[in-house]
Amino acid sequence: MSVRQASLFVVYVLGALLVQTTIVPLLTRGAFTVDLLTIYVVYLGMRRHTVGAVVVAFFVGYLQDTISGTLYGLNAFATTLVYVTVYRISRHVWVDNAVSQIFVVGLADTLKHAVTGLVLAMAWGVERLGGWAAVASWSVVATGLLSPLIFAMLQRAEEVASPEGD
Repeated sequence: MSVRQASLFVVYVLGALLVQTTIVPLLTRGAFTVDLLTIYVVYLGMRRHTVGAVVVAFFVGYLQDTISGTLYGLNAFATTLVYVTVYRISRHVWVDNAVSQIFVVGLADTLKHAVTGLVLAMAWGVERLGGWAAVASWSVVATGLLSPLIFAMLQRAEEVASPEGD
């Protein structure tokens, strides 16, 4: 990974974190979220099959843990699990059109919500989660539908950031 690509990673992750924690809740009035960081982890899982990509997936989840206020390590685990699952899928299925991207991102976001919801239900109790399932369902749909646009932006940014001859 070049310095330019690493800079792209930092800019995207911090920008996505800012947008998904400040702007999206204002626009949706808390009805659902859009997990831009999960879209990035899915993108990595489909295109980057390196140890560095696993570390990035873990770092992205851990970054979410630091601001989420839930159990530390939960998002790091779930995000790493999403990366590994998408990596395994992408080794056997060619995912390069918008419909398949929406499906894979939706599957990955569902996995992430299921893992975090299950762990939080065990830790906090089911009654404390409230309407979590309805919010998670709409969040999966919104994240999936937004994924082709984000994938196109990430691919274009990577093309611009990659050194000549790479």
